[in-house]
Amino acid sequence: MTEFQRDRSVDSAWFAKFARHNRDRTTPSLVVVMLTVCAIAMPTTWLSVEHFRTFAILDERGVTTSAKVVALTRGGRGPHEITVVPDDNTSVSTRLRHWPRDTNVGDTLPITYDPLNPGRIVATDAPVVDAWIATTALLEIGALWLVVAVVPPGVALLLRRVRDPAWRPRPDPDAPGGKVGLRTHRNPLRWVPAGWHKVGDWAREVGAWKSILIFVFLPITLTCFGVGFTVQEVRGLVALEERGVPAHAEVVGSEWAGNHQEELTIRVDGEEAWISRWTGVPRDGDPIDVIHLPDDPQVVRQVDVFPWGHEEFIWALLGLAGIVTVPLVVPAAISGLLRR
Repeated sequence: MTEFQRDRSVDSAWFAKFARHNRDRTTPSLVVVMLTVCAIAMPTTWLSVEHFRTFAILDERGVTTSAKVVALTRGGRGPHEITVVPDDNTSVSTRLRHWPRDTNVGDTLPITYDPLNPGRIVATDAPVVDAWIATTALLEIGALWLVVAVVPPGVALLLRRVRDPAWRPRPDPDAPGGKVGLRTHRNPLRWVPAGWHKVGDWAREVGAWKSILIFVFLPITLTCFGVGFTVQEVRGLVALEERGVPAHAEVVGSEWAGNHQEELTIRVDGEEAWISRWTGVPRDGDPIDVIHLPDDPQVVRQVDVFPWGHEEFIWALLGLAGIVTVPLVVPAAISGLLRR
């Protein structure tokens, strides 16, 4: 048997196992499984792509200079990240997660950063592989293996179902009659009572106090934070739209981290304010056109720039997810505890 034939036999054997295991899984359910696997792999894939993209961009237009370490943030067992200020642009501060060992506040280290996005930065003498990079690489390998093991055979199974009805799900044995490859129509929301009972069973298994913490306190708290934060931000947008006044502000400094903008400090009418989205890389003292509330200068945004960043969208999604899930999870957990 040639190497090519051996590979073909291995692929066929894996597809046969996958098809046999998912023989009676409905097509929508199979699609959901594949989408779920892709969603699981997406975060680590994005981190890996950004890691290699950073080196490609820095190789193309990166500026190499020295930077002073102005802060060191500790987390867990040791330093979590450091904040550096490039010598050629002291109005910019950016955070690093990978740096040479034995680096302390006040030290100077060589860096390479993107002048168009100072958050895209690497320390020249940083180790090529550290604990964070190794962990991300292992997670990415596992995620890609999961995608390769599920998505290609899943697509192949769906294509065979289109071409050959014999590969379609067999009739439900509990349903009266029915043709081969078809299932009797059921309520599309049948997962709701099943999910209700599942949450109730989990609540009974983990105990009263843990159930109250996991299924009641945490969902309600996170939902309140997400909804409250989003409502506050939306009220600020509406207020700026209705009562906002154009003004000229002066840049004080900018903070960058993780290849993106963090915070721009500006001075409006003699008071400092902060915005999370802006254009370009302004330096200390540069003018910037903003819209702000005269009675509250902290409510401000740059002209022609939508003020929401990734943090605002995350809180909005968290609040929306809580609104959808809390009415199901909390009553189901309480019902399960009452049945103990």
